[in-house]
Amino acid sequence: MNVILKIILAVYKFFVGDLVILLGITLTMVILALIHFVGALAPLRGGLGLILIVGVLATLVATLGREVMRSENKQKA
Repeated sequence: MNVILKIILAVYKFFVGDLVILLGITLTMVILALIHFVGALAPLRGGLGLILIVGVLATLVATLGREVMRSENKQKA
């Protein structure tokens, strides 16, 4: 079990490096998959591209906002 966890952590650090990005993109993909496979959400299929763009942009804005608010990134007057 420990080996599997180390492999997942290594892949995470290589591709993402930031938990907010990983969770945001994963959540966006889950929402897109639900819209694609659940028949009741079929009317939303025309907006899959827009939902993808908004989800990714929201994730990146959240990450950037978190980086800007860090105390070590603020300039001293």
